[in-house]
Amino acid sequence: MSEDIKNLTENEMQELGKNDRQFLEFLNESLSKEGDNYIRSHATIINMRVHGKAPKNEILEDIMSVYPTGDRRFRFALRVLAIKRPHIWGFQGLVWSLKASKLVKSE
Repeated sequence: MSEDIKNLTENEMQELGKNDRQFLEFLNESLSKEGDNYIRSHATIINMRVHGKAPKNEILEDIMSVYPTGDRRFRFALRVLAIKRPHIWGFQGLVWSLKASKLVKSE
């Protein structure tokens, strides 16, 4: 799991051409600075990139709630959650099952 998070973070930062602090600002851009789930330090990014330690799920869920589904930050947070909890967030996990069942019921 930690290798996957390290690789994902490194690749995302390289594609964007951002260092740790810039990537922190990129993720935090639309998050409320007053909330508990604001990433306060670039050490969080270093922990992800170097040690493969993901932030709390609440931070990632907040990122997903603030940015539209087409935004890189939304997709990045979803991919990190899918690595951390594949049975819930991964492809065919609980979230996918709930979405599929709601779509079938609404039709």
